[in-house]
Amino acid sequence: MKTKWMIIAALAGCLGSASTLQAQQSPAFRDPFPSDLNIAHTWNRSLVKKAGQVVGDQLSRSGLKEVAAPDLTVLTPAGDTDYLHRYSQSPYLTAELGVEMVKGLQNKDQLKAYLRFEEREKAATYVSPYGRVLKEAGAAGIASADQPAIVWDTRTAAEPTEDFRKTALQVAQESLTLLRNAGRVLPVDTAWVKTVTVCGDAAPVTDMLPALQAALPCRVVKADTPDAAGQGDLILVFEDDDVDEARLQALQLSGKPVALVLLNSRPIDLTAAREVPALLEAWYPGQQGPQAIASVLSGAYNPGGKLTVAFPDFALGHGLSYTDFRYHDLTLEPAVIGADGSVTVRFKVTNAGRQNGGEVVQVYLEDEQASVALPAVKLEACKRTNINAGQTKELKFTIRQRNMELLDGQGRWTIEPGFFTVRVGSASDDIRLQGRFEVK
Repeated sequence: MKTKWMIIAALAGCLGSASTLQAQQSPAFRDPFPSDLNIAHTWNRSLVKKAGQVVGDQLSRSGLKEVAAPDLTVLTPAGDTDYLHRYSQSPYLTAELGVEMVKGLQNKDQLKAYLRFEEREKAATYVSPYGRVLKEAGAAGIASADQPAIVWDTRTAAEPTEDFRKTALQVAQESLTLLRNAGRVLPVDTAWVKTVTVCGDAAPVTDMLPALQAALPCRVVKADTPDAAGQGDLILVFEDDDVDEARLQALQLSGKPVALVLLNSRPIDLTAAREVPALLEAWYPGQQGPQAIASVLSGAYNPGGKLTVAFPDFALGHGLSYTDFRYHDLTLEPAVIGADGSVTVRFKVTNAGRQNGGEVVQVYLEDEQASVALPAVKLEACKRTNINAGQTKELKFTIRQRNMELLDGQGRWTIEPGFFTVRVGSASDDIRLQGRFEVK
């Protein structure tokens, strides 16, 4: 655990200029495009396809003809280490995003996408993402052991296009996930915040200062000690995988509200931050990350990202907004189906707050009498949708055969008769509506 207080110098220059991008030191801001995990945290199928298109174009213009991507290994929160190059602990979400990414990468034959996954995926009891992506997106095949994944090499890469940069910024913004916002500390409110002090790990603080000073309508200063940080009205802290508990404790003794921005490569234990009122998860958002983070902190952009992999403290699908969404009027039709049938799920979502925002609506399915072990949290439908303040939208999903299938004890893909519970909500642990249907 880090216990040192790092002293750094502010970075001069304009965000987005070549000199600034070269000066960025934090691994989280180094690559020209956000990580695969960031891409997944958008939950936005059309944006994922667009990301594939611009990344594929960039790689093609840099001389690549094929790429070993995406990695469709389903994450297991207790054991995986390579989070940044994967999508989710949900097989369904991994497949959905993988389909769109491959369609984008192979757009207009710009290059060929070869899928990556671990051997354990072949024995999974759920519908494996790689099978769906091979069939639905027409991936070029399965990567061999010697085929490299995407590596950004600025020495040989073509100059990024404006479309590439804009898409990178959108992905970075939509991936930002507000984990906690007690007392609505964020966004920065100049009615009470006149000075923001910035501290934390040296590299990201250096990278973030110009963006914060440009975006926040108040005084923004770097603080080298807890005492100096306490001179501000709001303290912004930037931390990586190793959260400095001693630093956070010292900062909280100031009595000033603290907002912690995480730039981590994996889910981490946030016990050290249990008293911090505001937490924003940013992962590795790439070179457009400082601008994206600043836009969320200032309130210019309303965060809507959701966790695609659980933390010890936060469940799959968790993510807050600066507005409030209410779910109502669930219907399931029909109530009874055969093994070859489907069920239509309808419900409404109202933005009951004062800000426009994006909500990721999620549908979870439980096979109440499954004969084999299935994921405890089984996401089977989702959609990111923008809802204006005061607006109500009706959402419709279809529970199909593939959503109900399992690999039984005899190695057969089947739909077993019995009751299925449908849970609709804003996260796997924030269920707002529930219904039930039967398969006979």
